[in-house]
Amino acid sequence: MLSDDFDFLLLSGCYLEMISFGVRITKLDFSRPQTFPGISPYKVSFCVEAGLKYRIGSVIGRRDFADSSTSAPLLDFLLMDVQSVEEINPATLQITFCTGDTIVVEPDDTGDYESYSIYLNSGDVIVI
Repeated sequence: MLSDDFDFLLLSGCYLEMISFGVRITKLDFSRPQTFPGISPYKVSFCVEAGLKYRIGSVIGRRDFADSSTSAPLLDFLLMDVQSVEEINPATLQITFCTGDTIVVEPDDTGDYESYSIYLNSGDVIVI
């Protein structure tokens, strides 16, 4: 579960910089624009191993690790600004973008393995 002090503003001012696909993992890298030369940009990564759903316009989908075609729609989120992050069910995060499109990161219902990890700019890691 997410802690009571979870910072739902962790993606404030961020855009989706990169998406990586691997065996049973989807990695979403978020960043804030660099404000001054020489200052490291703010970065947060989500490594999703369980459920990942998306809504782009009227298209609703789910990443299926066995079907690579379900990954392609996620590329439409690249360079989109994040509008908000909210918990819509216990340990289920919805990331809403400036267009109103969403990515939903879900926990593993079976509890057999980690659902997702969030790598914070501070170096801390939240494992769900």
